[in-house]
Amino acid sequence: MDPYQELTLYQRPAALMAAAQLGVFGALAGGPATPAAIAGKVGAPEDSVARLMEALRALDYVSGEAGSYALNDFSRSFLREGAGGMVRLAWKEHLFYTAWGRLGDAVRTGNALFASYRDRLARDLPSVERFLLALNDLAQSGAPGVIATGAFAGAGTILDLGGGGAGYAAELAAAIPSAKVTLADLPQVLPIARGHLGRKGVGDRVELAEADFLQEGCGLGARTFDRVFLSHILHDFDVPAASAIVGRAARLVAPGGRLAILDVLIPESGPRNPVEALFDLMMLVEVPGGRSHELAAVKGWMEAAGLRGPESHKLYFGCLVEARAA
Repeated sequence: MDPYQELTLYQRPAALMAAAQLGVFGALAGGPATPAAIAGKVGAPEDSVARLMEALRALDYVSGEAGSYALNDFSRSFLREGAGGMVRLAWKEHLFYTAWGRLGDAVRTGNALFASYRDRLARDLPSVERFLLALNDLAQSGAPGVIATGAFAGAGTILDLGGGGAGYAAELAAAIPSAKVTLADLPQVLPIARGHLGRKGVGDRVELAEADFLQEGCGLGARTFDRVFLSHILHDFDVPAASAIVGRAARLVAPGGRLAILDVLIPESGPRNPVEALFDLMMLVEVPGGRSHELAAVKGWMEAAGLRGPESHKLYFGCLVEARAA
């Protein structure tokens, strides 16, 4: 490993995000184009565009030769939304990109560099909507693996607690038509979820309910469900808050039902790969109080809430843990 090369790896995503932000890939959607043609479409000087395009070509982000450039399979993903599409995800990562340059400040102070999700929800709802829709694209990619674990098999009712923009709720409703799916979240979030469900053609199959998993009972009264799903919720909270959320979710599980938790969790042996380790660092930068939790701890919280036999399924990105109510 070359130390200097490692120090300069930031240049690759910087070039990629600049191209996405400027609309370079959209400028190539009609076919090969010269720097002059691209510059005219994105509103930038021809010389600087030509230099960016050469870097993109050298990195195999686009194809072609000097003087003419075209999309390849990699860059076409930046013209798509949904599973495998990068349009919304490029915006999301660019949002956090500059903050990573201040990682030392976050480590030195122990404080995140962004306001909490709920603060952003109150102050900048349009940005939160874009963020949740980007997460929906990730959910669409991850849902087949989640469903293949069998954690939702045989469920008549499914609660997606804190389901956000309905990425997983939509996929569960489509994949398990016999189940009644309920998405429960804060009232400001529900219109975002409703829009996504409508676009996915399952708006009439998913119930929307106001709820808050930080409150006892979550605002759902005495309702219980065959499956309660917590997807990528726990990493936004410290240990006391996360364990309390698990307890509240467990009390919504019907007798014989299951609580399923999907998150990036730290295995007993510690992070096994850079993705797991960097995710925990990402929580330090981006989320006040956020952190990756240990798989063993999450299993312990489930058992402390009265659930039995927690078992885990390692997925491509993260881990699903399920446990059964008596």
